[in-house]
Amino acid sequence: PPETGGIGDRLLEGLLLTVQIAFAATLLGALLALPVGVLAARNVAPNSGVAQACRMFIVVVRGVPELILAVVFVVMIGLGPVAGTLALAIGAVGLLGKLVADSVEEVDPGPERALRAVGASGPQVFLSATLPQALPAFIGHLMYQLDVNIRSATVLGIVGAGGIGYELLNAARVQEFGTVTLITLMVFAVVMAVEGLAVRLRRVAA
Repeated sequence: PPETGGIGDRLLEGLLLTVQIAFAATLLGALLALPVGVLAARNVAPNSGVAQACRMFIVVVRGVPELILAVVFVVMIGLGPVAGTLALAIGAVGLLGKLVADSVEEVDPGPERALRAVGASGPQVFLSATLPQALPAFIGHLMYQLDVNIRSATVLGIVGAGGIGYELLNAARVQEFGTVTLITLMVFAVVMAVEGLAVRLRRVAA
């Protein structure tokens, strides 16, 4: 059965830090992934060369696991949440960029063609026709990325990247399986809360 093992305060602090790492990584990753993902969409990119270059960039980033990135950043800047945040932010560029590109390419082309027919520029078409259609998907992708980052931040804590993963590793080492169970349930509760928030936001955006 779950138990605190006498470190309930540390577990709450670790969980809060894990959520903070996930939020920061999602925000940083989105700042780069959204423009890269949009330019990777063939119906929005200025030309096919730009779209292919952005797609290749996304593939390269996705090819490097976050765990390896975390180890590299821990070696470069030391133990702590900054290393975990940077590793997850780079990983988010690969996953979120691909999801954004696919969502933009799947929008209904009818409104885009109608605006182009009346002389609208590329940015005007994107802001008036493409973005409104893709916005609900964008929000869903951001929340999914946050969900992924929360779980990944837990794992990265095991390699010294901060968060509740460090406490999870220590509890497992000394066979405090009640504490392991409690940590697992805590992470599960946070992920479920994020999923509930994502459902609400998608309904509002739609």
